[in-house]
Amino acid sequence: MFKIAICDDERIICMQLEGILEEIESGVAEEFIVEVFLSGVELYKCILEGVYFDIIFLDIEMEGMDGIDFGQRLREELTNEATQIIYISGKANYAMELFKVRPFDFIIKPLTYEEVYRVMKRVIKFLNKNNRFFEYKISHTIYRVPISNIIYFESQGKKINIVTYNGDTEFYGKLDEIEEQLTTFNFIRIHKSYLVNYEHISKLEYTQVTMSNNTILSISQSNRKRVRKLQIKLKRGY
Repeated sequence: MFKIAICDDERIICMQLEGILEEIESGVAEEFIVEVFLSGVELYKCILEGVYFDIIFLDIEMEGMDGIDFGQRLREELTNEATQIIYISGKANYAMELFKVRPFDFIIKPLTYEEVYRVMKRVIKFLNKNNRFFEYKISHTIYRVPISNIIYFESQGKKINIVTYNGDTEFYGKLDEIEEQLTTFNFIRIHKSYLVNYEHISKLEYTQVTMSNNTILSISQSNRKRVRKLQIKLKRGY
């Protein structure tokens, strides 16, 4: 499943691109969830609320917050390098401005099925190969966060608090199930209430760990020997 945002202040372009993506989706073994935004400000607010997109089709020339401004904020202020930006524009003379945003591709209007399909085929292959995400659900909305951004999970009764670089979020879940889901990644269960990302441990002591956000978490007595064994295993790379 890929979450895709279309951001263009021309509604007809949004409708056209949405239709092309629906046609592409029917011919590939992937599910697309597409949301349309008519301004960069609207899209940016949505992302600030914690909604993650795998791919953004982004118009360059928009009032309020143009595509280049949005891209720079996404990369620099939100430190988001995982979302792939595909710029769409009626002009081809933005090479230098786009350099700092590191877009995946650039499509010249008018849009065609062939060109959008070409880019989508490449970006799907890239995302499937390079990006790993953790998914969770709040109400009827599915959120995705890059695993590399997760600092730790904390169990709070029936709720899980996920702590990331971009803030904390609560959702209903079980820590045992999350631990099982992340067995192929470097997460360590240090306590019945804490599952931590080993890559974000800045200091590991016998009784506690200090995470990259300076939070100190206790290692329960029953987990101390196991944590040490896992640490040695991860350091050795097997």
